[in-house]
Amino acid sequence: MLTANAGHPQTVRGIFNWCDQWCERCSKTENCTVYKTSVHLPSDKPEDLYKTLSMFFETTMDMLKTYSEQSGIDIESLKDSDCVDEYDRKRLLIRNDDSLILAKQYAKQVKQWMDSLQKKEPVGMEIRMQDAMLADCLEVIQWYQYIPEVKLTRALMAQKDEEKEQLTPYDSLGNAKLLLVSIERIIGAWGYVYQKFGDDEDEILEMLVCLQSLSKKIEQQFPDARSFIRPGLDEPQSIVSKQHEMVYV
Repeated sequence: MLTANAGHPQTVRGIFNWCDQWCERCSKTENCTVYKTSVHLPSDKPEDLYKTLSMFFETTMDMLKTYSEQSGIDIESLKDSDCVDEYDRKRLLIRNDDSLILAKQYAKQVKQWMDSLQKKEPVGMEIRMQDAMLADCLEVIQWYQYIPEVKLTRALMAQKDEEKEQLTPYDSLGNAKLLLVSIERIIGAWGYVYQKFGDDEDEILEMLVCLQSLSKKIEQQFPDARSFIRPGLDEPQSIVSKQHEMVYV
């Protein structure tokens, strides 16, 4: 199924590499292999699920083998500690990055504010939540709460790899572009929430300042991120289907 979907004429290869993974809110699902595969997962019969997972395993292992050969990685000779040590080394290099600290700070601020909502006067909150736009905005804020931290970590680690291997920036810019797009959506959502929660003005403004600072730092660290074209997400479908053939595992 996965291989068949990958060859479908509407499929955009790599479209899922730099998306926010919010399929329910995405208009590009017909172009995405991951979505097409996930929506066909059987849920009624356990034996069907296991058969499907077995198929995914075989297909994924084939993809992993191809990726390893192209990257010159000998999986058979790898020790568990090799992967762990390399990952920890990269995390250590970016641990004190200013932008990553801001992303973590924002996630913490959102948690504190969301927790405070549970303590507010129930009747007043119930009335507010009858506003459909407000409910949507809060859903956006919750969905994107940790995306800045997670995707920024990936962008910074990819940037280190690209610099080390002297590669043209690609994965780092894709993740940075996703970050900038996500931050714009988050700020838009907070703008509406701000109108409805005037008594939380100071807390919301602090989060907006944090997001704005984070956006500026990302643009400084990844100056070409704004102009980066994510397959299927930032350009017309007709162009995408002809150009982007790279697949990340």
